[in-house]
Amino acid sequence: MPERPPSLAQFEDFDFQELPIGVYMTSLEGNFIVCNKALRRMLGLPLEGPVQANIEEYYASRSDRNKAIEQATQLANQGKNVERDILHLKVQDRDVYVEDYCKIMQNEEGVVIGFLGCMVDITSDFESKRHERELQQRVEELTFDIGRILHANTTTLVMVIQSLNSVIQAFMSNPFEGYGTPSVEEVDEQLTEYANRLAGAIERFIRVGDEERRSKALPKHKWEMLEAQMTALREFKQRVPVLESQPVALRVSAHSIGQICQSVVSGNLPREAVRDLQQAAWHLERLTTLIDVLKTRTAVMQMDYTLQSLREYVTADVREIAKHTTLTVEKLVEQTVSRLASFAQSSRVDIKTYDVADVRVNVNEREVVRALSNLLHNAIKYTWRRDQTKAPWVSIRAKREDSKVYIEFENWGVPISKDELEKELVFQLGYRGKWSTDRGRLGTGIGLTDSRRIAEAHGGRIQIESIPTRNQNEADADFFKQPFLTRVRLYLPVAGIPSSRSNE
Repeated sequence: MPERPPSLAQFEDFDFQELPIGVYMTSLEGNFIVCNKALRRMLGLPLEGPVQANIEEYYASRSDRNKAIEQATQLANQGKNVERDILHLKVQDRDVYVEDYCKIMQNEEGVVIGFLGCMVDITSDFESKRHERELQQRVEELTFDIGRILHANTTTLVMVIQSLNSVIQAFMSNPFEGYGTPSVEEVDEQLTEYANRLAGAIERFIRVGDEERRSKALPKHKWEMLEAQMTALREFKQRVPVLESQPVALRVSAHSIGQICQSVVSGNLPREAVRDLQQAAWHLERLTTLIDVLKTRTAVMQMDYTLQSLREYVTADVREIAKHTTLTVEKLVEQTVSRLASFAQSSRVDIKTYDVADVRVNVNEREVVRALSNLLHNAIKYTWRRDQTKAPWVSIRAKREDSKVYIEFENWGVPISKDELEKELVFQLGYRGKWSTDRGRLGTGIGLTDSRRIAEAHGGRIQIESIPTRNQNEADADFFKQPFLTRVRLYLPVAGIPSSRSNE
């Protein structure tokens, strides 16, 4: 049967002592006249009998009590009561925070004789919110420090790049043309040529002069070392199958041969023969050093952009939010390409722009350029050489689709699996694709996360597809060793057309 509603008589007999909030009445001086059990528990007072206590004793600061009285008096003069005033109390050295609802009591002559009110203990919630505020403040301070440190590091990297440029210029003739990282084929061709030159120089050198003069010029073990180095130079590909290790191995050999040349006792062998061998060793050592400098320069440039992107991402929430402006997609693409031009040149990747639609968008320029730059940076970084006669490439297109326009980055190279796309793993913060680390590529795993957040904040989205260039079964062992054609599109609402999300 349904419960019978309470009668008015039951309400008249209700004991306020059982209310779940603290109810009190005090004199003007603060002495308790009445207080219920909830308030007694809150202040640690006896649960039964008269209360010999003054509310003033529980204020954390005496001045707070005076301010509370002044506030209550002012509100009473306006015909109002105190509502939701936060009081800081001290109960047995424990901080207690309460919401106070208070009404001034007056006698027939209008003289204030006391206070009537109730208190709600909000200590737990108050402490939690204060902790959140303190934590947020620390995060903001830490974010500022991280941004400052990353800025200092990027400045250092710029200095490193300038120094590497000077080193490359000091090498004078550069068989690889420019500052970009040479291709595997170019490196292999040059290393083979210079290693054979040095091997030939050694062969000619060990035939110079008669046996007596050779023995006076160098001890027997050094002649044996030269012969061993000659064989090693001609067989370096078999002995050092890892391509990345070949320049280092050849540089060590060339340096060792150069040291032997310096130890030749003069007057026993023709100077021209010693000089020719020494120059051949120097040329190979110089070539291998140049290869490492060019690779290092590209890696530093990649690191420079990665740190800049990380700094932008980390400090995004503490920077002043820029107003949205209406810009053409063409301008956004131009800024993006300009930002990555040096990295593309260093990576020897051609950026090709096609069919950029004449469309305007209303965006936070800085944020959207960063989002597009993240996508272009990935495309450059993960591009493979498709044709030995042509440079690797990234194509950029922009096209309108109904109320939105997309900017597309297409490249031919590192695969992204169907599983990674369907489960949206590539958008997870810190996630790097299964095949993204080949050839020592650097990354933080925040680029796509950041770009997607920016796109969605503008009422857009990001779409990715990665298609194998050869028809193979995914179960095949070599399936992911083939190049994939990857397209990444960033969609933005066209300016002037209402979006489902408000602009920030």
